[in-house]
Parts: sequence; C-alpha cells; structure tokens
Amino acid sequence: MKTALKNYKDIAHLPDVRRLLAADAISKGGDWILYVAMSALVFQSGGASTLALFTALRIVVPFVLGPWAGRWGTALPPRTLMVCADVARALLLLLAAAAAGTGQSVWVLVALVVGCAILSAFHAPAERRFQRDAVDADQRASFNAVLGATGTTVIVVAPAFGGLLTTTVGNVGALIADAVSFLVSAVFVTAVRRPAAVSATESPAQEPAAAAAGIRKGALATALRAMKKDPVVMACVVTQAVACTVAGASLVLVPMLGSRLDAGAGAIGWLTAAIGAGSVTGVLIGGSVARQGRLLLCVASIIAMGLILGLMGSSPNLLAALVCAAAVGTAANIPEPMYWTSYGDRVSEADSSSFYGLVESSITGGFALGGVILSAVVAAMGTTTGTWILGATGSVLATVALVPALRHHRARGTRTMSPPLVNAGAVEQIS
Repeated sequence: MKTALKNYKDIAHLPDVRRLLAADAISKGGDWILYVAMSALVFQSGGASTLALFTALRIVVPFVLGPWAGRWGTALPPRTLMVCADVARALLLLLAAAAAGTGQSVWVLVALVVGCAILSAFHAPAERRFQRDAVDADQRASFNAVLGATGTTVIVVAPAFGGLLTTTVGNVGALIADAVSFLVSAVFVTAVRRPAAVSATESPAQEPAAAAAGIRKGALATALRAMKKDPVVMACVVTQAVACTVAGASLVLVPMLGSRLDAGAGAIGWLTAAIGAGSVTGVLIGGSVARQGRLLLCVASIIAMGLILGLMGSSPNLLAALVCAAAVGTAANIPEPMYWTSYGDRVSEADSSSFYGLVESSITGGFALGGVILSAVVAAMGTTTGTWILGATGSVLATVALVPALRHHRARGTRTMSPPLVNAGAVEQIS
C-alpha cells in the first residue's frame, strides 16, 4: 500500500495525468454499463441464443480488428481518434436507447453493439499511444501502476453500478447514462494538453515514412516484427496473453465451482468479488515491480497463476476457493504495469499503433479463449483435471516465453539492460 501511495503521489500533481486516469476509468466503466444494460435488453428481446451471439460479437469484433484498427487509426492523431470514437459511441448508444424504447427489432440492438465494438477496437490502441506520448518515460511505471489499479477497481465497481442503474432507471435509462459517460470521457481527453514534441532523434519527416513502410508490410506483420526484435517485448506479450487466458478460464470456473461445492447462488458473487479484490491487490504490488523492472518476477507470477488455477478447480470448500480466486487475481495483475511500461519504452513509434492493436486483441481473445478451453476440458475430463491441465499449460508457456529474454540478458553480460528506446534514466533490470 505504501508503494501504491507513492506511485499516486508521483503523478497526482500532474493535471494531464489526472485527466487521462479519469477518462480511462469513465470509458471503461461505460463499457461495463453497456454490457449489463444491453445484455438484459438482448435477452428479453431475443432469448438465450441471441444473447450468446451478442456476447460473441462483442468479443470477436475487437479481437479480429485489433492490429488493423491500430494501423488504420494512425490516419488521425490519437487524441482526435479517441474523442471521435467516444462521441460516436455515445451517438450509437442514444440510437440504441431510442430503438429499445420504441420496441425495434433485437437485431437493430445487436448491430448497434457491433458498431460500438468496432469503435472500441480503434479507441483502445489510440488510447495507449496517447498515454505514451502524454506521460514522460520516467513517470510511466507509476502511471501504469495507478492506471491498472483504477482499471481493476472499475471492473469490480462498474458492473454493480450498471446493475443499480438498470434497476432504478431501467435499461433504456442506463444506455442514456452510458452515452453521457462516453461524452464526459471525451471532454477529459480534450482537456489534456498537447503531448511532448517528437524527440530530436526522430524528426517529423521520418514518421510518415516509417508508418508507410509499416502499412506496406501489413499491420499484423508490423506488430509481430516489434515483438520479434526484442525478446523482452515478446516475453511480455506472451505472458500477458497467457494471463488473460487463465483469467478468462477462472471467471468461467466460478459458476462451476459454486455448483460443485454446493455453496449456493451467493458463491458466484463472492468468488467473482475475490478475483476482483485480488486484481486490485496485484496491480498495487505491480507498481513497485514495474519501477524496479523485475521482469523475472512478473513471469514467475504468471507461472504461479496457472498452478493456482489448478488449486482453485480442486478446492475442497468455499473458503479455499475464495483464497485461490483472490490469488489468481493477484498473480494475473502483478505484471500489468510492467507490461505497458516495457511496451512504451521498447516499442518504436512507427510500430506502436499496430503493436498496441495486437496486444489489445490478445487480451480480448485470451479472455474468450480461456473460457472456451476450460469449458471444453471440464466437459471432457471433469473440473479438477480440466483446470489442472489448462493451468499447467499456461505455466509451461510462460516459462518458455522467459527463456529468450534470459538468453538476451546473458548475451549482454550485465545485470542491467538499457533498451535503445529508453531514456538514460529509465534503465530496466531483469532480476
């Protein structure tokens, strides 16, 4: 907690940072309110099958578009793209509220949600690019730690707030409130001052040429190139995808555990809350980890996360399951500030748009894939065996991802690594 307060103190005096944090929290909160309100509307209008399609499209669209949306988004400055996406999402939500209020077809609602998902695919990479430009390199670790803490807090609070809105003002009212939240987010982004100018080593004339080269090579190829040329970036991307996959599996595991342990309907809420509380704790711890650049500790956390999932699936009682659920959330989020700090320091500006799009795709796809895989292996082998297999596989993948980074470290023959894209003061360690 002391480290978390220090991280916040390091950046709290910066008005632009406060605006960025507020915009991120409000935008993410809006996404959750949209999910709660629209899920209820789609289920009421189209039943379980339409709800399943809505849920799939909400995940698949940004997953598929990720790298390309990141690359196409470079046609506009990141702040402009963020504001346009927020305003457009607000307009689509107002149309959705009007459609729901007048009893339009459920497919109109689904189409509007797909539109919001497409805009989100453009918004997420632009937001990461804008944060990278607006926050100095020596403040990124603290900023990402606080950003992760607010983001995980939103995951815990926003769905409950969405449920409260739908109960008090109805689903249509919740959609209108959600539209307002995106407009407020746009206002905060607009209020951020112009990011620092391009450094003297990167002239403006070089940027379009680099971007054009990236377009010719393709968005996905550009993103993969950024991963391949730096083993640390590769390790971070792979472990982040593994963490999201295991986290997605843990959320699907929750109702299965509630049923297996015969713990009652309240068990789902308690277990989900435990994962959320662990996530907040993990990000708070991760702030110190990111400041010290302890990549090995981050990867070890994901290795442990897979094993904890196995323990969670074989929990003998609700108390043990709650402890494991909190541990899963903690282990998943300890590396979170480190990931984004490493990306900001190590990925070039020319590659960043496609790269951030790929990372956002891996996050979204990982959550979806984890749930699908867990459901399949549990159906085939049972809860205990299935969770151990998935968890062990995740631990092995995280271990394999670490090997190239360690080899790179040893080849340099020093305990410290000064990446070419990092300022002299932002030295990163693998320890």
